[in-house]
Amino acid sequence: MTTGFSSNSCRFADYFVICGLDTETGLEPDELSGENFEQSPLRRTFKSKVLAHYPENVEWSPFDQDAVGMLCMPKGLSFRTQADNKDPQFHSFIITREDGSRTYGFALTFYEEVTSKQICSAMQTLYHMHNADQYDILHTSPSAGKDSASNGTSMTKLQRFNSYDISRDTLYVSKCICLITPMSFIQACRKILQQLHQAVTSPQPPPLPLESYIFNILYEVPLPPSGRSLKFSGVYGPIICQRPSTSELPLFDYPVNEVFELLGVENVIQLFTCALLEIQILLYSQHYQRLMTVAESITALMFPFQWQHVYVPILPASLLHFLDAPVPYMMGLHSNGHDDRSKLELPQEANLCFVDVDNHFIELPEDLPQFPNKLEFIQEISEILMAFGIPPEGNLHCSESASKLKGLRSRNIASDKRNGNIAGSPMNSPMSGLLKENKTIARLQALVKRTGVSLEQASFLSDQPEPYLPFLSRFLETQMFASFVDMKIMGHDDEDKDPIMRVFDLRVDKIRMLNVRTPTLRTSMYQKCTAIDESGKEVLECWKCF
Repeated sequence: MTTGFSSNSCRFADYFVICGLDTETGLEPDELSGENFEQSPLRRTFKSKVLAHYPENVEWSPFDQDAVGMLCMPKGLSFRTQADNKDPQFHSFIITREDGSRTYGFALTFYEEVTSKQICSAMQTLYHMHNADQYDILHTSPSAGKDSASNGTSMTKLQRFNSYDISRDTLYVSKCICLITPMSFIQACRKILQQLHQAVTSPQPPPLPLESYIFNILYEVPLPPSGRSLKFSGVYGPIICQRPSTSELPLFDYPVNEVFELLGVENVIQLFTCALLEIQILLYSQHYQRLMTVAESITALMFPFQWQHVYVPILPASLLHFLDAPVPYMMGLHSNGHDDRSKLELPQEANLCFVDVDNHFIELPEDLPQFPNKLEFIQEISEILMAFGIPPEGNLHCSESASKLKGLRSRNIASDKRNGNIAGSPMNSPMSGLLKENKTIARLQALVKRTGVSLEQASFLSDQPEPYLPFLSRFLETQMFASFVDMKIMGHDDEDKDPIMRVFDLRVDKIRMLNVRTPTLRTSMYQKCTAIDESGKEVLECWKCF
């Protein structure tokens, strides 16, 4: 699956979108989001609408109203009163077209006062109905009416439900402003939306009308050329973004450190292993942006391999049936913060990797092979994180994985002869058996034979230590590896090479130059990354330019 952007895109942003409450249609329950009428009206979800989008349409990126509406506000409208938290929330999302190309969305959701008397009256009516239902439930229960204490308790419970009174409360409703862009400049888009929101809520008007800033973003700010940075004016300050050159790694603007802080190194490696083996992955969080950050970070770290299957980092509530798909997927499910894991009805859990992002917890599928050199890899990443002041165990210090990681020492790694694999696992099966069953090896040999290049029988796997084989044999059967082979074999000339493959080959050539003693790069010994310091210096030099 190609995950690039449309080559016809030339603007920084294609659309500016506003989503929220349509006062003409009023309060419509959002039945597809799992509506629960036992909840108080302020905790229910209602249908949101795309209220406006500019421009009407662009030929290279047709506006997908249904997708944008669902992903801007995945759980529909929500209401608040003056007593509730109303801090703005930012999240990003992805729309994948039929040809595999992507459009990126960035949404800022905030709350504004409801000025429609009809909407306020409708909410009050819903509360009257809800309180009446609760009163009936309380007074028809077996213990109701037995003594005055029961009546007092009933009244207390009833008052708890009566949390909106049109005569004394101010009603607020969620609203969203959004940018649809051809490239994922998340930090720049966040800053643009935050400044626009600040201008709307500020008592002082901005220097220019808001329409002029939106027009500038849509029509006058171009995509930065490859390898160049772009600086343009926002409402209250400059906006800066940088696009990698064709010889650099693809654009990635998400904070990878946040993934390690949320999950800890060991859980990240386990999740990474599941992704490489194309196992079903379900991410779970009450924060939309955390779902995006984890999903985008894991898939970016897979370079040069690309996730080939269903990829929905934020699954709208109306599409929960997608979880029944009997195919590999990576999806993100929103939690309201009160859901119990046991209440989730998830199919085929034996082959599912479930990641509770907020609680630093991961459930792994059965018979998951260990990542090669897992312990050494964890140790190296931990040292890098600690150099940047990030705890390797993440921010939840009481977790089981944290205590395990704290006990990890170099001497333990040196004495681990099984690379962390459990005795009696499939790693103990003969290598020849694994090679015979591997269909990708036969396919690879057939592809290479057509090019006239000779290939020794399973030359890669035959050089690998036996503990690595359970993981490697399964990885070589994945669709992402098959696609990688196709790109590698068919792209002999630089003109024919996929851009990702071109970058990968340049990196491999550079490593070969640095490792003169082992030009084949094939060794059974664990080798630490030697380019971390160099990369850090390059990043610092780039930011000095700003």
